[in-house]
Amino acid sequence: MSATIIQFPPRPPFAVRVERERDGERWLVRIHNREHGWLSGDFSAALHDARELGTGFGVAVISS
Repeated sequence: MSATIIQFPPRPPFAVRVERERDGERWLVRIHNREHGWLSGDFSAALHDARELGTGFGVAVISS
């Protein structure tokens, strides 16, 4: 058996963002450079979710 190891280029750094929805009533937790997002009813809940995700991925949390 033989194998070839293929090295992939390193992935760019990303962050977890907390953003206000356009309607201004909800908050969106979004993983930058990914197609994932979670809606929260208030900033505190969104920030909590973002910190959990950021810790899991070892990346920063950015709020705007």
